[in-house]
Amino acid sequence: MPSKKDTQLLANLRAASTRLTEVGAPELAAAVDEVLTPGGWGRLRHATEAGTAAPNVPIHMPLVLRAAIQNASASVPKDVAEGLEAFIAGTFSPAAGAHRARRNTGLETGNLNVRVDADLRARFLDAVEARESELGYRPALSHVAKAWLIEKYDIAPVEKLAEA
Repeated sequence: MPSKKDTQLLANLRAASTRLTEVGAPELAAAVDEVLTPGGWGRLRHATEAGTAAPNVPIHMPLVLRAAIQNASASVPKDVAEGLEAFIAGTFSPAAGAHRARRNTGLETGNLNVRVDADLRARFLDAVEARESELGYRPALSHVAKAWLIEKYDIAPVEKLAEA
């Protein structure tokens, strides 16, 4: 149940939208209305985060693979951006099944955390929409990034890395 303070905030935002329309600022009223829609606060939060730092993309993988990537790359964020640009341009597609995580390998896993520019992320999502039927699945940014890094640095399969 919303508190009295929450109810008052909602009423004030609706009144602000109405007043902005009355004074000839419909674009500002529309922005307030957008925040009031379901999920609108989330878009506002993402816009705020994008203004301060590039959002983090956790790429889940076995730790041996993470170490191999970190050893091969001088700048993982730049490499990931390069891979996403290649995906957007249609010059890179992850291998079939690359999006399927291997389970029960017995290998310790963790995240390779990479910051990806919000604009690049948005362009990637647009490209996913356009390429989903071509690929036969909806690739996640983290899967495309991981597949790019593995291919770019010709990293051995995880099973081979674990043996070394």
